[in-house]
Amino acid sequence: MAGMGGGEDTSAQGDRFKKSYSKGKKPGVRIDMTPMVDVILLLLTFFILTTVLAQPQVMQINLPKGDEKDKVKVDMSNVLYIRVSGEGNIYFSLGKADGTENPPEFVAFNNVKTRLEQIYGANDQTLMLLKFSRDMKYSLMVSIIDEINRANIERRYTFMPMEDMDKEIVRLAGG
Repeated sequence: MAGMGGGEDTSAQGDRFKKSYSKGKKPGVRIDMTPMVDVILLLLTFFILTTVLAQPQVMQINLPKGDEKDKVKVDMSNVLYIRVSGEGNIYFSLGKADGTENPPEFVAFNNVKTRLEQIYGANDQTLMLLKFSRDMKYSLMVSIIDEINRANIERRYTFMPMEDMDKEIVRLAGG
Protein backbone atom coordinates (compact mmCIF):
# COMPACT_ATOMS: atom_id res chain seq x y z
CA MET A 1 0.00 0.00 0.00
CA ALA A 2 2.47 2.57 1.11
CA GLY A 3 6.18 2.20 0.86
CA MET A 4 9.42 4.01 1.12
CA GLY A 5 11.29 4.63 -2.06
CA GLY A 6 14.98 4.65 -3.04
CA GLY A 7 17.81 5.58 -0.67
CA GLU A 8 21.61 5.07 -1.01
CA ASP A 9 23.17 1.65 -1.23
CA THR A 10 24.71 0.85 2.19
CA SER A 11 27.28 -1.79 1.40
CA ALA A 12 30.66 -2.47 3.01
CA GLN A 13 32.42 -0.22 0.53
CA GLY A 14 30.31 2.69 1.71
CA ASP A 15 32.16 2.67 5.07
CA ARG A 16 35.43 3.72 3.43
CA PHE A 17 34.06 6.97 2.30
CA LYS A 18 32.45 8.09 5.56
CA LYS A 19 34.30 11.36 5.54
CA SER A 20 32.90 12.44 2.24
CA TYR A 21 29.26 13.03 2.78
CA SER A 22 27.31 12.65 -0.38
CA LYS A 23 23.81 13.86 -0.58
CA GLY A 24 21.55 11.06 -1.56
CA LYS A 25 17.96 11.12 -2.69
CA LYS A 26 15.49 11.73 0.06
CA PRO A 27 13.20 8.80 0.54
CA GLY A 28 9.70 9.55 -0.90
CA VAL A 29 6.34 8.27 0.22
CA ARG A 30 4.21 6.59 -2.40
CA ILE A 31 0.51 5.88 -1.72
CA ASP A 32 -1.20 3.25 -3.79
CA MET A 33 -4.68 4.58 -4.73
CA THR A 34 -6.03 1.34 -6.19
CA PRO A 35 -7.71 0.01 -3.02
CA MET A 36 -9.36 3.39 -2.34
CA VAL A 37 -10.77 3.52 -5.86
CA ASP A 38 -12.06 -0.03 -5.46
CA VAL A 39 -13.85 0.87 -2.22
CA ILE A 40 -15.39 4.00 -3.76
CA LEU A 41 -16.67 2.06 -6.76
CA LEU A 42 -18.09 -0.66 -4.51
CA LEU A 43 -19.91 1.96 -2.41
CA LEU A 44 -21.20 3.72 -5.51
CA THR A 45 -22.45 0.43 -6.95
CA PHE A 46 -24.09 -0.47 -3.63
CA PHE A 47 -25.96 2.84 -3.41
CA ILE A 48 -27.06 2.74 -7.02
CA LEU A 49 -28.43 -0.79 -6.73
CA THR A 50 -30.16 -0.26 -3.38
CA THR A 51 -31.71 3.14 -4.10
CA VAL A 52 -35.40 3.04 -4.90
CA LEU A 53 -35.97 5.15 -7.94
CA ALA A 54 -38.94 7.51 -7.84
CA GLN A 55 -41.82 6.05 -9.75
CA PRO A 56 -43.77 8.54 -11.87
CA GLN A 57 -47.12 9.18 -10.28
CA VAL A 58 -50.14 9.47 -12.49
CA MET A 59 -53.06 11.55 -11.38
CA GLN A 60 -56.41 10.43 -12.65
CA ILE A 61 -58.64 13.28 -13.73
CA ASN A 62 -62.28 12.70 -14.43
CA LEU A 63 -63.42 15.27 -16.95
CA PRO A 64 -67.07 15.97 -17.65
CA LYS A 65 -68.54 14.45 -20.77
CA GLY A 66 -69.46 17.83 -22.21
CA ASP A 67 -73.14 17.19 -22.73
CA GLU A 68 -75.37 19.99 -23.89
CA LYS A 69 -76.95 20.24 -20.43
CA ASP A 70 -73.49 20.75 -18.82
CA LYS A 71 -72.55 23.77 -20.91
CA VAL A 72 -72.51 27.12 -19.17
CA LYS A 73 -74.54 29.82 -20.84
CA VAL A 74 -72.76 33.15 -20.93
CA ASP A 75 -74.45 36.42 -21.76
CA MET A 76 -72.38 37.72 -24.67
CA SER A 77 -72.84 41.30 -23.46
CA ASN A 78 -70.56 40.34 -20.53
CA VAL A 79 -67.71 39.20 -22.78
CA LEU A 80 -64.61 41.27 -23.55
CA TYR A 81 -62.43 40.02 -26.38
CA ILE A 82 -58.77 40.95 -26.04
CA ARG A 83 -56.87 40.21 -29.22
CA VAL A 84 -53.15 40.82 -29.69
CA SER A 85 -51.69 40.83 -33.20
CA GLY A 86 -48.30 39.56 -34.25
CA GLU A 87 -46.98 43.14 -34.28
CA GLY A 88 -48.03 43.61 -30.65
CA ASN A 89 -51.14 45.73 -31.26
CA ILE A 90 -53.82 45.22 -28.61
CA TYR A 91 -57.50 45.37 -29.51
CA PHE A 92 -60.47 45.32 -27.11
CA SER A 93 -63.92 44.39 -28.34
CA LEU A 94 -67.06 44.13 -26.20
CA GLY A 95 -69.67 41.54 -27.04
CA LYS A 96 -73.34 42.33 -27.69
CA ALA A 97 -76.40 40.54 -26.32
CA ASP A 98 -77.31 39.24 -29.81
CA GLY A 99 -74.06 37.23 -30.03
CA THR A 100 -72.08 39.67 -32.16
CA GLU A 101 -69.44 42.09 -30.97
CA ASN A 102 -68.65 45.77 -31.22
CA PRO A 103 -65.89 46.88 -33.59
CA PRO A 104 -62.48 46.43 -31.99
CA GLU A 105 -60.73 49.45 -30.53
CA PHE A 106 -56.96 49.82 -30.38
CA VAL A 107 -55.62 50.14 -26.83
CA ALA A 108 -52.04 51.19 -26.19
CA PHE A 109 -50.16 48.95 -23.78
CA ASN A 110 -49.81 51.81 -21.28
CA ASN A 111 -53.62 52.15 -21.13
CA VAL A 112 -54.53 48.46 -20.74
CA LYS A 113 -54.91 48.60 -16.96
CA THR A 114 -57.01 51.77 -16.88
CA ARG A 115 -59.21 50.61 -19.78
CA LEU A 116 -59.84 47.27 -18.03
CA GLU A 117 -60.80 49.07 -14.83
CA GLN A 118 -63.22 51.28 -16.82
CA ILE A 119 -64.86 48.30 -18.53
CA TYR A 120 -65.09 46.33 -15.29
CA GLY A 121 -66.45 49.39 -13.47
CA ALA A 122 -69.32 49.52 -15.99
CA ASN A 123 -70.01 45.77 -15.77
CA ASP A 124 -68.51 43.70 -12.95
CA GLN A 125 -69.61 40.43 -14.59
CA THR A 126 -67.17 40.87 -17.47
CA LEU A 127 -65.42 37.74 -18.70
CA MET A 128 -62.24 38.28 -20.73
CA LEU A 129 -61.34 36.06 -23.67
CA LEU A 130 -57.62 36.43 -24.39
CA LYS A 131 -56.54 35.63 -27.92
CA PHE A 132 -52.86 35.97 -28.78
CA SER A 133 -51.26 35.62 -32.19
CA ARG A 134 -48.54 33.00 -32.42
CA ASP A 135 -46.33 35.56 -34.17
CA MET A 136 -46.17 37.93 -31.20
CA LYS A 137 -43.47 38.00 -28.57
CA TYR A 138 -44.04 35.88 -25.49
CA SER A 139 -42.90 38.69 -23.20
CA LEU A 140 -45.82 40.84 -24.40
CA MET A 141 -48.30 38.15 -23.40
CA VAL A 142 -46.74 37.98 -19.94
CA SER A 143 -46.83 41.78 -19.67
CA ILE A 144 -50.53 41.88 -20.60
CA ILE A 145 -51.36 39.23 -18.00
CA ASP A 146 -49.37 41.27 -15.47
CA GLU A 147 -51.44 44.34 -16.34
CA ILE A 148 -54.63 42.33 -15.83
CA ASN A 149 -53.36 41.24 -12.42
CA ARG A 150 -52.44 44.85 -11.51
CA ALA A 151 -55.91 46.12 -12.38
CA ASN A 152 -58.31 46.29 -9.46
CA ILE A 153 -60.72 43.78 -10.97
CA GLU A 154 -61.76 40.21 -10.40
CA ARG A 155 -59.52 38.20 -12.69
CA ARG A 156 -61.93 36.21 -14.80
CA TYR A 157 -60.29 35.36 -18.08
CA THR A 158 -59.56 32.44 -20.33
CA PHE A 159 -57.15 31.80 -23.16
CA MET A 160 -58.50 30.89 -26.55
CA PRO A 161 -56.72 30.18 -29.83
CA MET A 162 -56.66 32.99 -32.36
CA GLU A 163 -58.58 31.65 -35.32
CA ASP A 164 -58.76 32.91 -38.89
CA MET A 165 -61.85 34.99 -38.09
CA ASP A 166 -59.97 36.72 -35.26
CA LYS A 167 -56.99 37.39 -37.53
CA GLU A 168 -59.36 38.96 -40.06
CA ILE A 169 -60.95 41.16 -37.37
CA VAL A 170 -57.49 42.35 -36.29
CA ARG A 171 -56.43 42.93 -39.89
CA LEU A 172 -59.53 45.02 -40.62
CA ALA A 173 -58.94 47.02 -37.43
CA GLY A 174 -55.49 47.98 -38.72
CA GLY A 175 -53.32 45.50 -36.86
